[in-house]
Amino acid sequence: MHSFQALRQVVWSKQFGKMMMNFKECLLQTNRSAISSDLSRLFPEHSELMESYQTAFMELTQTDPVINNTRITIGRYEANGVLPFYVVGFEGECRKGICLKFIPWQRWLGATVDPSLHDQYRHSEIVAICLQDMTWAGFSSDDVLHYRREFIDDENCLWAIYAYEEAIEASEPNPIKRKQRSIEFNEALNLYDIDEIFPAKNERAEYRQDRVDLDVQIYCLGEVETDYDDYCAKVTALREDFQLRWPDSSRNRPHEH
Repeated sequence: MHSFQALRQVVWSKQFGKMMMNFKECLLQTNRSAISSDLSRLFPEHSELMESYQTAFMELTQTDPVINNTRITIGRYEANGVLPFYVVGFEGECRKGICLKFIPWQRWLGATVDPSLHDQYRHSEIVAICLQDMTWAGFSSDDVLHYRREFIDDENCLWAIYAYEEAIEASEPNPIKRKQRSIEFNEALNLYDIDEIFPAKNERAEYRQDRVDLDVQIYCLGEVETDYDDYCAKVTALREDFQLRWPDSSRNRPHEH
C-alpha cells in the first residue's frame, strides 16, 4: 500500500524559496482528467493515443518512486516546429544534460522537478509534457526498457529513431542547440552517431572518466557558445586533445611520454 500522504508532502527550499517535489509528488497533485486535457491541448497530433496515455498514467500512480539525484527540466522549441517541448535531466551537480526517454519509470518518479517549472507550468502540464516524453518508446515501463534493449535489431525502431532525429532538426533552427538535443538522444541509446557502432566494452576507469569529462566540456560549450563555427572549432580542439592523450582507444592506453 502506498503512503500517499507522505508522497504528497511538499518540501520547501529555504535557500531558493521555491517548491521542491519529485515527479511522483507532482503527479499526485493533479488528476487524470486535467492531464488528459493538457495532453490534448499541447499535443493535439497524439489525441488518438489518449487511452494509451491513461494506461501509462495508471501504471505511474501504482508505481513506487526510486529517489535519485536527477533533476527534470523542460525546454521549448521554436514556435511552429514539429516538436513543441524537450525534457532534459541533470544528475546531481553535473552540468551535462541527459535524455530521460529510456530510463525506468521508477527513476522518473523519484526525480526532482526543477523548482522553476512551477512558475511556468501547472502540475498537470508538467506531468503531461513528461508523460509524452517518457512514453516515446512505449506506454509501459517494460515496453520502454524492451525498446532500449532491442532497438538495434528492429528495423521499425531504427526508422523511428531516424524520424525523431529529423523532427529535432525541423524543430530547432539554432544549429548548436539542435546538436545538443541530438547528442542527448543518441547518448541515451548508447550511440554518439546513428551510424556509429556501440562503444568498446571493458573500458579502463581512467579512460572512461576522461571520456565523460570530454562529453561534459562539449555539452557546456553548447550552452554558452552562440557562433556555430566557433563552437565546432572548439569541439574539434577538445577532441584532438583527447585523442592525443588516448591515441590507442581500442586498448584504452594513455599517451606515454
